[in-house]
Amino acid sequence: MTTSVQATGDRVGAILRATCQVVVAEGAHELRVSSVAERAGVSKALVHYYFSTRQELMRAAFAFAEDERERALEAELEELPSGAERVERALLRAVDPEDGDTPALWNEVWSSLRSDPELRPLVQERYRAWTDRIVRLVFEGQADGSVPGEVEASPAGWRLAAAADGLESILYLGLLDVAAARALLSDAIARELMP
Repeated sequence: MTTSVQATGDRVGAILRATCQVVVAEGAHELRVSSVAERAGVSKALVHYYFSTRQELMRAAFAFAEDERERALEAELEELPSGAERVERALLRAVDPEDGDTPALWNEVWSSLRSDPELRPLVQERYRAWTDRIVRLVFEGQADGSVPGEVEASPAGWRLAAAADGLESILYLGLLDVAAARALLSDAIARELMP
């Protein structure tokens, strides 16, 4: 038996998932409540019940997508035995085709920063959390001996995050294929973590 709390969570999840799909397919500037409602299989009134503005819906969908992505990454990282392997997996996921819509969603969110000032702090928080995770994983690698102690964890983590982010954008633009992007990122990881 489904409780009303679960049903509410399921409806909200369906709305947020549909919002991400609409943003990726049509662009953030074309986000319409009617399109979201149709994809989610709910009424426009229900979407408005949970999200009073288009901007609120966009912010919630971005946070939802990032939460789901973080949970999936965390599950992958738990399976890996060393900090160095966790650093590599977290970074290579940025150019992983399995993460399909993430680059498109992020690019659409970036394009919306000017029109929604409340979105900027959310994006900053999520980006900082991702970069902090990379730095933390480098420290974990040092603690377990898989990353040399002389590596400066914080600068190395930030440089690697920037490399992954840049390669994700280049891959999204179609200037490299996945294999080339992975090779370049793997090389950057090796150079940073094995001085």
